[in-house]
Amino acid sequence: MYLFLMAYNKNKMTKNIKRPTVLVKGVLASLLLLSVGCSYEAPEIPEPEVQTLQDADISNTVFLGGSLFSGVNNGVLVEDLSAQSIPQIFLNSVANNTQQVDFSATSSNTIGFNIFENGPNVNGIVGPYQLTFPPGADTTFFQEFVNGQAFAYAPVNTEIKNYSFPKAQVLDFTQASRTENTFINSYLNAGAQAPLAQIAGSQPSFFVLNLGYEDLLGYSVTGAEGNEDQADATAHAYGDILNTAVFESNLTAVVDALLANPNAKGALLNIPDFLKFPFFTETEFDITPYVIGLQTKLSNMRSAASDYNDVLETYYEQNPGFPFADRRPILTYPGDSPFTWGIQVEDRDLHDVVVNGEPLKKVRQAVRDELIYYRHEQFLTSTIGNLPENAVPESQYIKLAEIDIIRAKIAEYNQAIQQVAAASNGRLVVVDIYSYFEELYTGFNQFLDVPAEGTTIEGVQFLPIVGEFGIFSADALNLNQRGNALIVNQIVDALNLNFNGNLSRVNPNDFAGTPINIAGN
Repeated sequence: MYLFLMAYNKNKMTKNIKRPTVLVKGVLASLLLLSVGCSYEAPEIPEPEVQTLQDADISNTVFLGGSLFSGVNNGVLVEDLSAQSIPQIFLNSVANNTQQVDFSATSSNTIGFNIFENGPNVNGIVGPYQLTFPPGADTTFFQEFVNGQAFAYAPVNTEIKNYSFPKAQVLDFTQASRTENTFINSYLNAGAQAPLAQIAGSQPSFFVLNLGYEDLLGYSVTGAEGNEDQADATAHAYGDILNTAVFESNLTAVVDALLANPNAKGALLNIPDFLKFPFFTETEFDITPYVIGLQTKLSNMRSAASDYNDVLETYYEQNPGFPFADRRPILTYPGDSPFTWGIQVEDRDLHDVVVNGEPLKKVRQAVRDELIYYRHEQFLTSTIGNLPENAVPESQYIKLAEIDIIRAKIAEYNQAIQQVAAASNGRLVVVDIYSYFEELYTGFNQFLDVPAEGTTIEGVQFLPIVGEFGIFSADALNLNQRGNALIVNQIVDALNLNFNGNLSRVNPNDFAGTPINIAGN
């Protein structure tokens, strides 16, 4: 059984109230007399007000971005869900379209290709994530995935205005012959011409950019293993962070190309603190809740930890001069200190230990505030993070020092975005998504297990979580439809304020949430 967490829409509520038979017959008779005695003309339905910006022309608006704008939902790009992406909602709303028009590069997949689990292998068949409420669980929604299909785009859309592609970064738009992003290359087939040149050739009158976010996210979802300050654009790969100055110069190149039309204007989205997103925070560092009731599993964990610790002890006995400050920590699950049992993780920064010619695997237990990816939660009771041989790989979590690097880069990139906008002589506005998410996360404290307050619209909660009332899809990074609607309204507000407009907000309660599978039903 699936519980579709659709938002409450008070405009669609109806009541079925029984009326006395006599009253009903009387009403019908009166209506019959009226229909015979007079003619009835249906009132004209008023035309919706044309939505405009007095100080900007939105007649040919385009969007550029990565996964967030592309319509990726639950880890996959499929037409039913991408039709409610941020650009789709915005473009159809401002045009007062009564029927949905497809402005995007749409996948022909019906089940979906998981862009996170399959990685660059476009023939992979891992499908969408789903949220599952397991039997006997209290409040935990596990993230699982189902079988999918190899990725393929539908025929090229002649109406495309949303030039946003899964995992697309700024260099994927500005660099000719770049093959790093399979999605943008397979759709635009740019070859020797950079995608930016194709987009600028359509002479957009207005543009909305979400660039920089995916550049930092790629580093963060691959364990911060890439180059944290890659200054060579030709050597840059997904997982590297582009040097801030190089990022700013490429963002400027995008803006300059699109502002070559002297009447064009645009908006730049800045970057939220995405390390608060449930992909990074839903699973805490501590394995206790997952194993404390599994006595056989816990016994095996303690036995394996004891064997590991014995090897460490032997090594330090053989090397008594080894500095205590540099020694590896032991693995421990003390019965009198539950909820301090860190998940086991690989750590290449640990020093080498070789005993009797055999190297000891570099593992330790995660510490508070390190970020373990949500995708591992469903396996913590079985095959991940509970023994040295199945420790979480270094590419699948973020260390404390790496958290500091990422947050510093978010601040640098946001400053660069602000500077590009400031240099536009009023032709660009920044949509402050960073501050909006900070508002949504008011009160959030992972350590104390205090949830974020989110926001409330018409009595309905919108929370920055996966699960009930959540605004995230099951991949825990990309928003669901109701979350997309919230961001559309932030764009609308910024454009109305800065370009003197009358654009209408959308009602997020008209959009669907993320379905939850109840296991065993």
